[in-house]
Amino acid sequence: MISVIVANYNYGNFLGRCIRSILEQTLNHNQYEVIVIDDGSTDDSVEVLSLFGDSIKVVALPTNIGLASAINHGLRIARGRYIVRVDSDDYVHPEFLKSLQLYMELKADLFDAVAADYFKVDEIGNKLTAADAQIDPIACGILFKFEALGRVGFYREGLRFGEDQELREKLIDAGMRIGHLPLPLYRYTKHGNSLTDKNLIK
Repeated sequence: MISVIVANYNYGNFLGRCIRSILEQTLNHNQYEVIVIDDGSTDDSVEVLSLFGDSIKVVALPTNIGLASAINHGLRIARGRYIVRVDSDDYVHPEFLKSLQLYMELKADLFDAVAADYFKVDEIGNKLTAADAQIDPIACGILFKFEALGRVGFYREGLRFGEDQELREKLIDAGMRIGHLPLPLYRYTKHGNSLTDKNLIK
C-alpha cells in the first residue's frame, strides 16, 4: 500500500483540486490511502475536506505546529509500505501513483525512493514550464520506502521551512539513493503564497 500524505494550512481554495487528483488515480483504491493533516487552518479547509467523506482520512490539528511536525503526524498513522507527499496547493496526473509504484517494484534493490519530474503550473493549472526533479528538486512528488524514512527518524520536529533539504541530507548521509522517473507526473503550483517561493527552498 501507498500512503499519500497531504499537509495543509489555509489552502482551502486549492485543496479540493489536490484531493480530487489523488482520488482519481488509475491505481486501485485499495492499494493506497489518503491522509490529510490540517495544520490548524483558519479558512474553509476543514469544510472542504468534509466533502470527501470516508474516502480520505483527516486529522484536524487544533493549532498550527509547522510543516515538518504535521507531516510526521501523518507518518505515524500511515499504513503504507511506501510514502509520498503531495502539497495541498498542488495536484497530480492520474498515472502518478501507479508509475511510481511500478518504478520502485522494478528497482527496489537499487533505490530507497524515486522522484518524478513535474510541470510548474499557474493557479488555474496552465502549464508554465517542465522541470527535471534531479536538476530542480522539490519536496513533493517523491515516493519513499517507509522503512527508509524510519531509519533516518522522519522529518526534524519543529522545522517550519527547509524540511525537504534536511531530510535529503539525512538520507544521503545514511547511504540511501533516490531514483529518477523522467515523466512530468506532478503539478507544482507557482503563486505568491507558496512557502517554497517565499523561502527559496528547492
